[in-house]
Amino acid sequence: MKTFTFLGVLSCALVVVCGCATPQSRIKQNPELFASFPPEAQALIQQGQIDIGFTPEMVTMALGAPNRTYTRQTRQGILEVWSYTAKQTTTDRQRVNANFRYRDAGGSMRSGSDWVWVDVARDIEYERMRVEFTEGIVLAIESLQR
Repeated sequence: MKTFTFLGVLSCALVVVCGCATPQSRIKQNPELFASFPPEAQALIQQGQIDIGFTPEMVTMALGAPNRTYTRQTRQGILEVWSYTAKQTTTDRQRVNANFRYRDAGGSMRSGSDWVWVDVARDIEYERMRVEFTEGIVLAIESLQR
């Protein structure tokens, strides 16, 4: 039972440190900035959504800090690209050869090996959204369709 309590506290601390909070918590952290946004933008931010024309501050309040940032150079100029990622965990069952020690019927320690099945969890990170800025304004939004 204590393990679950400790893990709960640890996961909450990670949420705060990583900035993985909700739009509502980011609004509470900076209510003056939120109040300075137009009403249409405020409604979208509260739902965790963004739109063309948003500023970096509006996007950060709606979605949080980006996981990655890129610079994209085109004929029209240089764009700043924010990338938001997510993770999906998959589990694969694999057969591996394992060495082990055991006691035989006479009480002596023996070594042996045999094939065993193990479940291997893999985290797959994928890009779920890209936001392109030009001159501090959202120019384009790409979202993964699932």
